[in-house]
Amino acid sequence: MKCILPFVINYSPIKRLAIIPFEKNPDKIYRSFELQYIDGEPYKKGFRVIGYRLDNYVDVYDDVSLNFQENETFNVAENGLNKHIQVPIKNTHLEKIDNCEWLSFSFNDLENRKIDFNIKEASKKKSIPMNLLAPIGYGSKKPNFLPLFFMYNFDFIRKSHTEITCKIANQEIIIDKFPMPINMQFRYYARYSNECELIEFANTDSLSFKEIDLTNNSYQDKNIEYIFDESNSLNKIIIHLNNGNIDIKFFPSFNINKNTKGIFKICPKKEMGYLKGTFEINRNNNKVFIKLIPDKGWVSIPNSFITKMILNPRSVFCKWSKNYEYIEEIDLEKKIIKAKWHNNNPNP
Repeated sequence: MKCILPFVINYSPIKRLAIIPFEKNPDKIYRSFELQYIDGEPYKKGFRVIGYRLDNYVDVYDDVSLNFQENETFNVAENGLNKHIQVPIKNTHLEKIDNCEWLSFSFNDLENRKIDFNIKEASKKKSIPMNLLAPIGYGSKKPNFLPLFFMYNFDFIRKSHTEITCKIANQEIIIDKFPMPINMQFRYYARYSNECELIEFANTDSLSFKEIDLTNNSYQDKNIEYIFDESNSLNKIIIHLNNGNIDIKFFPSFNINKNTKGIFKICPKKEMGYLKGTFEINRNNNKVFIKLIPDKGWVSIPNSFITKMILNPRSVFCKWSKNYEYIEEIDLEKKIIKAKWHNNNPNP
């Protein structure tokens, strides 16, 4: 049975992540760094550092152990990419040891300045992390997908007894502090997750008119499985992962052969909650018009008093995705697909 793939889901193998902001005392170029540990195709294994610039572009530094993706785009990061280069990244740590997080990295930037960050917790007190959908796409000017970055056991670095040395060109960098205690402990605004899942929902860069052959009503591309009820009627998408699946469900099935209004639901692990939205399909002879809007936002599952406050339905974490809108046109006769995302969030 021949089918048309109406949109594309990509999975990015970012397994661990930390963000260290110093926006109140910025460097002459950067205002924060993001450390990522990547493990999977097409990158192999290694670390990446993203430098968030004062001009709202990003510089991306890949360790030499990674397979460099020359044409990789970073449009979901505010104004997008400034430079993407490969450099040796040394002294890397992004891990929890005896319930204390250790973040560190060292490399030379575009101006050959040494970037040397080391943050090592030593607190004996317990910390209760949260599960978070990170609002990384909030300020994107030209998004090419809806970035769904699920961060499990997300937490902020504690101040008590923490060893911290952050320097750029031998100049001390003072990282931002969190404005209030969490679990009765003062924190830095540096935060991390050692278990991440990033979905690129409806990636327009990867989309083309593609007729696929189904096997037992399904089509699989790497770890992404598309399941159909019948020809051109998409029922479910499953992202197969080693430690559980992510399901994307459509009610009713996403059928480009007929006019339809329905709901889609994106379900990671149960403790993360889910994301919900609406879709609309309008068929006019040989043209199909599609709209996807995650207008119900993210429904979180708070696990403490503070997360009930931070992750309430009116928070930016639960609301930012509501303002994304996907528009697509399929010309069945000419075999052409055009698609675009709009981010209607106000400028940050």
